[in-house]
Amino acid sequence: MHDKMKKNLKLLLILIVLTFVAGVVWYLNGDTDRTLTANPLANFAIEDTSAVNKIFISDANGKTITLERVEGDRYWDLNGKYKARKDAVDIILKTFKRIKVKSPVPTTGRENAIKLIQTGKRVDVYTDSETPLKTYFIGTPTSDHTGTYMVLELDGSERSTEPFITHMEGFTGFLSTRFFTDLEEWRYTGVFDYPDVREIKRVEVINHENEEQSFDIEFNGGNDIKLHSRLLDRDLAAFDTLAVKNYFLMYKKVHLETYQSYMSEELEESLLNTQAAYTIRVMNRSNEVKKIDLYWKPTTTSEMDANGDMVMIDQARMYGVVGGSDVVLVQRFVFDPLLIPLDAFVDSSF
Repeated sequence: MHDKMKKNLKLLLILIVLTFVAGVVWYLNGDTDRTLTANPLANFAIEDTSAVNKIFISDANGKTITLERVEGDRYWDLNGKYKARKDAVDIILKTFKRIKVKSPVPTTGRENAIKLIQTGKRVDVYTDSETPLKTYFIGTPTSDHTGTYMVLELDGSERSTEPFITHMEGFTGFLSTRFFTDLEEWRYTGVFDYPDVREIKRVEVINHENEEQSFDIEFNGGNDIKLHSRLLDRDLAAFDTLAVKNYFLMYKKVHLETYQSYMSEELEESLLNTQAAYTIRVMNRSNEVKKIDLYWKPTTTSEMDANGDMVMIDQARMYGVVGGSDVVLVQRFVFDPLLIPLDAFVDSSF
């Protein structure tokens, strides 16, 4: 009985010690959190991101990206010339709203963290002032890839002398890759974007290799649809109106894959001087025209078709040219349905 009481007393003492240690840890962590909360230079989050109207990103190699909100437009302006990818802008705004300090940088790693930040990226965030509301100096990820080294500056003047490890609650990973500076990666990839297809007035599909299958479709609302043969230069009297309407729906959202062609400048120039395989033009009710020229892409693999012949054309991608000079890559599963022949709208029943 005496031994049993000793054992119980020992367990009780161990429990008391563990509870004390846990309390100390909780207090210290809470003290750290309170200290960080009270420090404005540790407050990386922007509560109201709807007020953000300009974001400037620069890197150590001299590349810069300027994103500006356009009133009444769902797409931001990119470098004063293009539209920016909406998904990429949304990710940055979400990051601004949810970014938090995970912890201060330990003293032993402070000097190295500062060096990594100095060779990283700078992000200036503006609202209505010409002075940035907040400026983030962004370094590399931590060694465990669950945090990112950062320093914060407020109102273009007050900068933290201490680096922090930041993260985003609900996300495991690092944040630096969200602030990229590659212009081609930032560009909006939409070629044809008509959520309301009634905005489309005319679609022209030119098959440069088989003019007989080239056609124009003119839509004037309701069942007022005209299908025009480009080769015969006349409207067809009978065709499948439902098939044409379904075809129009394909233009709600058509995107290219990337503005990176992975070709040398010489090869791009050569492509621009050759005849495209297809041309698609779409005119809206305001007579604004969007156009893409499509070219076959040679395959880089050794494949055989069902007849045992060597496949010469890439089955997954084509080259495209938009804006008259930008050589891009498109995915065939997106564009092949748009390249159907005129015969697809006319069958033996008409």
